[in-house]
Amino acid sequence: MKAKRQRFPIVVKRGSCAVKIYRDRKPTGTYYRVAYHIGGKRHRLHHYDLEKAIAEAEAKAAQLSRGDIDAVQLTGRDRLVYGRALEAIREHALPLDAAALEYSEARKLLDGVPLVDAARFYSRHHGRGIKDKSVADAVEAMIAAKAAKGVSQVYLADLRYRLGVFKEAFHCDLSALAPDDVSVFFEHLRLSPRSYNNFLGTLRTFLTFAQNHGWLSKETDLLARVEKRSEKSTPVEIFTPLELTALLKNASVETATCLALAAFTGLRAEEILRLDWADVEKRPGFIEVAAHKAKTATRRIVPISDTLARWLAIAPRNGARVWQHSKAWFFEAMRNAASEAKIKWKQNALRHSFISYRLAEIQDVNRVALEAGTSPQMIFRHYRELATPEQARTWFSIAPVQARNVVAMRGISAGR
Repeated sequence: MKAKRQRFPIVVKRGSCAVKIYRDRKPTGTYYRVAYHIGGKRHRLHHYDLEKAIAEAEAKAAQLSRGDIDAVQLTGRDRLVYGRALEAIREHALPLDAAALEYSEARKLLDGVPLVDAARFYSRHHGRGIKDKSVADAVEAMIAAKAAKGVSQVYLADLRYRLGVFKEAFHCDLSALAPDDVSVFFEHLRLSPRSYNNFLGTLRTFLTFAQNHGWLSKETDLLARVEKRSEKSTPVEIFTPLELTALLKNASVETATCLALAAFTGLRAEEILRLDWADVEKRPGFIEVAAHKAKTATRRIVPISDTLARWLAIAPRNGARVWQHSKAWFFEAMRNAASEAKIKWKQNALRHSFISYRLAEIQDVNRVALEAGTSPQMIFRHYRELATPEQARTWFSIAPVQARNVVAMRGISAGR
């Protein structure tokens, strides 16, 4: 069966608009003219392929029926580009010129970064699944969560201080922060390397908490430009038995009690400040440091030596707390005792002294670590070979001159 012969001109209609295709011949071969009218003026396009001519006529008829006169007048590659552009933005119901202007402005702001890359970055860091949360609200949420878990008051106080500084620096949502912002923040912190690194560790914990709650993208590393600082090793300072004797002699009875607790148990200053007499008397021969009062949030019991028992026996009982006054007064009283004794006050040296002399006395790192609430690794690193057994015996025998009518609390002998 013969194919149906095509009759010319072929008329392609869309609505009331018609485009005609004519066939002509030249010495070079047959060609097809696509003809249409715009504003009374006739326009013609030539094709050597009939299928392409028909496709052209259908496109022109469709454009004329939509009133898209500008598109009809485009020719060649420009017409193809125009059609693709219209198709690309069709789902957004946005005029082509508005889309082009928006794209141009975005490229200027991105300074050469491809717009698609920027959009993908924004989608990851600010898009689906990321909830708005201010830095201040996120800080409060983390502190509340940690408190609910029962962490120590020391740890909570540290969080409030460090994260308080951070939230005061940034009054915005977490998702608005950039690594450069955080880097500049750390540059302005005037801290020792160790304090700087502690601050960095706290902030890393906070940002992880924010990511786990969907307030910050897990692909965002706000600490990418912040480096840990090198910490110089500083020698551990301890008091000699003669220095401790002078401190105790020149302190008030109340201050001497706290000095003795630090010297003969290794309790931290913060732990002494939170110590109640009930903690001292609850277990005969031991002081109980409750988890919420310890720096490590771990409960421990510390032996009361015979010497410490004699100091506790003459201690004033003016209230529930061993130290009834403020934290500032506590450290001032310590420094005043050192000044009166004409010796240099050494920060944390009473705790360092206890660990050093206790280790020399019993030669048991694990036991000393348990009593002091630290790790064996810390003791091996800082406290080995700082004192001799003879010095230790002298240290742990420094007792008060006891009045005849005072009965000492029962302690644990030197071999404890």
